[in-house]
Amino acid sequence: MANSLNRQQRQPNPRDGVGPQTCPLAIGPLTLADLKDVMELESVSFPSPWTLATYHSELTRNSRSRYLKVWPVAAAGATRAAAGLVAQGGFMLFGAEMHVVTLAVLPAWRGRSIGEWLLLALLALGRKEGTHTATLEVRASNEIAQRLYRRAGFASVGYRRRYYPDKEDARILALEDLHKSRVWQPLQERFALLSAMMERGVEAPG
Repeated sequence: MANSLNRQQRQPNPRDGVGPQTCPLAIGPLTLADLKDVMELESVSFPSPWTLATYHSELTRNSRSRYLKVWPVAAAGATRAAAGLVAQGGFMLFGAEMHVVTLAVLPAWRGRSIGEWLLLALLALGRKEGTHTATLEVRASNEIAQRLYRRAGFASVGYRRRYYPDKEDARILALEDLHKSRVWQPLQERFALLSAMMERGVEAPG
């Protein structure tokens, strides 16, 4: 399940006199202190959001879970959406397989490649943990998320009927041979490019 829009970033209009406010972004481990922001992100991202108790358990009891967050380093002049969590995602480890369980970006921050950056960060972390294969489920109707995953090399490997609480079907996607350089190198290069871009700053919501 993921939420990532692929609209073009707005370019500054010379007639405006000034360009848009930019904001550097950072990425790192999700913590218990982030859970209030996580709940807000869940509520605007998923038809059936996870509960606070679920996330608390994932962070404190599930040794196989790994979660990352994206947050603004400097948000002066931006809207309240820039004050806390911008995006979050996570996966579970099953031997040499990592299963991506969530990926979401605040609506106001979509269209800036943040979802792609976060996904690649999750894959990099999973690879360090010894992952060979990454898998996930995505709603059959979520074409935007499917395009995001396919750009990262995921391919369709199956289908789950009535998988979600609202009975929508899910597509099963997988990225194999993540431990091999021929698969990881182009993803690593893209990750480095996006990391540099996020460090310089992206357009903040106005």
